[in-house]
Amino acid sequence: MKVKFRKVQSDILKESFLEALSQYEDLHDYSITLHQKRVKSSTMQAQPIISLKNIFNGVKRYRIMLGVYVSNSDSLKVAEVPRSVMTGWFAHELGHLVDYLSYSNFGMIRYGLQYVFSNSFKMKAEHEADYIAIQRGFRDEIIATKEWVLNHDLVGQRYKNRLNKYYLSIEQVALCNTDEPPFVPKIE
Repeated sequence: MKVKFRKVQSDILKESFLEALSQYEDLHDYSITLHQKRVKSSTMQAQPIISLKNIFNGVKRYRIMLGVYVSNSDSLKVAEVPRSVMTGWFAHELGHLVDYLSYSNFGMIRYGLQYVFSNSFKMKAEHEADYIAIQRGFRDEIIATKEWVLNHDLVGQRYKNRLNKYYLSIEQVALCNTDEPPFVPKIE
């Protein structure tokens, strides 16, 4: 695994990330950076690293931006989130990276634009990331993450509303069978 940690001070966060990544063998050949810093409008963001250096050669590198605080909170630190919740959160973000593997660097630019401007595309992308995490054996952690976010008093209502709008519900995750992949239409 080619993992870099930037400004991640918590060993628990590092261990949780590596625990989730261990189930994503298809990502082990890629460079992945977990970078902790203030993140606007989200707690985590999985992104390809596209630069002039790699845009034409097809080399793929990724980064997960990890907030210092849970989205829409100035008092709830990510490092204080329970480990199983963090593992589920990381599993979801790594699901995005697996989804990105089938896209060229130019395809990822199109993907990013669709994600920003199309709510239906955003919903499909978030569902796909959850499905991928569930297929890797993280169903219970995904449920724990959703329950924690939706039930925590310090998590803002705006973030809870976004979770309810774009992501699989707890009930939908609970119905997923981890032994067989669900039918998921490819995002176009």
